[in-house]
Amino acid sequence: MSIFKQRYLIHGWENDCKLTAKELYERIMADSKSDYKWIAPARELVRICKESNFPKEYATAIKVAILNAYANVEHRANCGGDCYCYDPEDEEAVQYCYNSLYGDEDEEVAMARHRYLTEMIKKASEVRIFDSLYHPGPAFIKIKKEWCRAKFERYICEKNINFKELMRELHDSFIEFIKKAESEGKFEEDEKREKENLREFYQYLLEMK
Repeated sequence: MSIFKQRYLIHGWENDCKLTAKELYERIMADSKSDYKWIAPARELVRICKESNFPKEYATAIKVAILNAYANVEHRANCGGDCYCYDPEDEEAVQYCYNSLYGDEDEEVAMARHRYLTEMIKKASEVRIFDSLYHPGPAFIKIKKEWCRAKFERYICEKNINFKELMRELHDSFIEFIKKAESEGKFEEDEKREKENLREFYQYLLEMK
């Protein structure tokens, strides 16, 4: 049977179905207009993509779509939205997509990997506003951006990444990085300015009474 006519059994979210590689590709391209409510979870799509006779061009496109969807989800969380809880098997599937696309020089592929790694590094460096490590002001923003950029340049060349381990390492690294900046007094000017702003704000409230 021609690989273009072969149908693959897909265990979807709601029911099972059989699609050709092209039909699955077209469905995922349509589903990818949204980051949710796809035909099947990432782990199932990756299982199909891994089949030896599944066309490489369709597998690549599907893996790129998965990476972009999860990068979008992480981006929203990094911007203050709700955090998404990965199913462990989906987490492994997304990691497989990222690692398996290493070395592909196609611009769309490279961009998907760049976006996903960028968002994961940002996630690892997330410090909530009430956390003791958080420092309001431009110094913290600048230092964090520099750290993220350096980590991106460090890890984008890695062939295989275990993201679960990497996230722990990056988070610990960021904490130490910020503590070092604190000890060097890099946030002092911003802290003085913040205190003065608060003093002026409270003074304004008192005058309004």
